[in-house]
Amino acid sequence: MDFFWKQRLILPNKVQEVGKKIRSKNKTIVYTAGAWDMLHVGQVRYLLEAKKLADVLVVGVSSNQTVSTLKGPNRPILDEKIRAEMLSYIRFVDLVTIVPNLSNQPTLKQLKPNFYVTVKEDWNNGYKESPEYKTVTNYGGQVKLVDRQSPFISTTQILKKSASAQLNEILKDFMSKEKPLGDKSR
Repeated sequence: MDFFWKQRLILPNKVQEVGKKIRSKNKTIVYTAGAWDMLHVGQVRYLLEAKKLADVLVVGVSSNQTVSTLKGPNRPILDEKIRAEMLSYIRFVDLVTIVPNLSNQPTLKQLKPNFYVTVKEDWNNGYKESPEYKTVTNYGGQVKLVDRQSPFISTTQILKKSASAQLNEILKDFMSKEKPLGDKSR
């Protein structure tokens, strides 16, 4: 199994070479990236929407260091290699690469995808000012915003729900062992 997913992995220093090879076959490339920590249905639907734009879907996986910097010291939950491997098993994901930078700009400069897809969020309303947008449009590529495919599901929400359920169990157990104030039967 290890062999299969590694065939779909692009090492960061090979991104430019792979991009040229794909384009030399007159195939179009779509690129998107994310943490992909605790993969869920909304993320898979999003990837499917991205794939509809081009022949080859390349998915960037944020490095452990990047995820920790952006989301806090307790993240990611899953190692970057596990996240990359999970994505590689999705039938319509053609290639994955681990992105060592906070920005996707270096990967975009090397890969030169026809389309760069990102999720439409309130925080990226000014995306046309981003280095990623400028990089992609400078070489003639397009940036596409895709709506969240499951607005009520996110990795953060899943983690909060799980933590809340665990805390409720701990409190229930604690409360069942507590005696009322003044009860000396301990």
